[in-house]
Amino acid sequence: MWELVGGYALLSIYIFIQRLEGPNPGADFVIYYGASLLSLANNPAAIFDWSAMAEAQASVIGEAVKYLPWLYPPPLLLLAAPLAGLPYIPALGVWILGQFALLLIAIRSLISRHNLGPLAYLAAFVFPATVNNMLAGQNGALSAALLGGGLAVLQRRPVLAGLLFGLLIYKPHLGIMLPFALLAMGAWRTIAAALSSAICISLVSLLAFGTAPWLGFFQSAGVGANALEYGQTHWAKMATVFAALRLAGADLPLAYAGQAIAAILAILAVLYLWRRKTADLVSLPIRASGLLFATFLATPYAFFYDLVVLIFPILWLGSMRWLPGCRQILGLLWVAPVALWLLARYSQISLWPIVLAGCLIWLLYHNKQQRQ
Repeated sequence: MWELVGGYALLSIYIFIQRLEGPNPGADFVIYYGASLLSLANNPAAIFDWSAMAEAQASVIGEAVKYLPWLYPPPLLLLAAPLAGLPYIPALGVWILGQFALLLIAIRSLISRHNLGPLAYLAAFVFPATVNNMLAGQNGALSAALLGGGLAVLQRRPVLAGLLFGLLIYKPHLGIMLPFALLAMGAWRTIAAALSSAICISLVSLLAFGTAPWLGFFQSAGVGANALEYGQTHWAKMATVFAALRLAGADLPLAYAGQAIAAILAILAVLYLWRRKTADLVSLPIRASGLLFATFLATPYAFFYDLVVLIFPILWLGSMRWLPGCRQILGLLWVAPVALWLLARYSQISLWPIVLAGCLIWLLYHNKQQRQ
């Protein structure tokens, strides 16, 4: 197993180096760098202007790149804006290494507390979703550090957990299960901290960039919806019920209906796992892992690089290898981001809903066993 992980690590490094020599090193990172250039030019509102963003991106890597839109709330621009102070490749390095540093901080205490050993770090950083995030120049490791890190400290430092959850406002769909879990367990301090954090960072972005980027964000909501509904090239790269159904040929009403049913069942599962009767320290790994599986069942929009956060269930379950079926679940989760992507790309079949639902059902069963 570890030979496979090590080999995958070497292959990932080789691919990354090759990408740096290509026409578009960093892939999606050009979105953030283009937005940074516009901010540096005192025109942050233009991040939602198609022609302005296309021009900014072309100025970096030429006309070969396909225009990539900015779809995030303005708080993320606070992090992206300083990037234009560096040339493109060094900025890409800061973007990736900065996220890896935050992810390292988030998993370090977890690995130490559960005595998982140094090889757990290797498993985390060459996890296929983590590698995909690096190759895509995306923000999945940052999201994982905030969401997974918040869950990891929730019992011991509830206010810090809330602050981390609130910072996830730039990707609210990844926090879709948090309100249900926190309300079910009565975590009022965490809820207050999350609201305070989200409001504060939103106000800072408002003061820094004005109202125009916020107006542009709400006006461009249809762009993301259109890409979700009709983006055939994206569905194989997504890990949601909606994308799986669209990839299989379902029409929009059926895909939305399937997604709605999955979301309702995911919410019920989270409420069951996080109600006060089961909110004890022993079951935290099971409850937190269940919340993360439920998140990807409930949201219609999640790409493979967003799956970096699944390294937290892998680490938590790694501390419970005595559970029946745990080793098989661990192996499945680790290879799933690359194996299921290849399957979806070449067969037009996405098994992510089945894998995520299976993991959640397995956790529900063992949570019940643990309480008896």
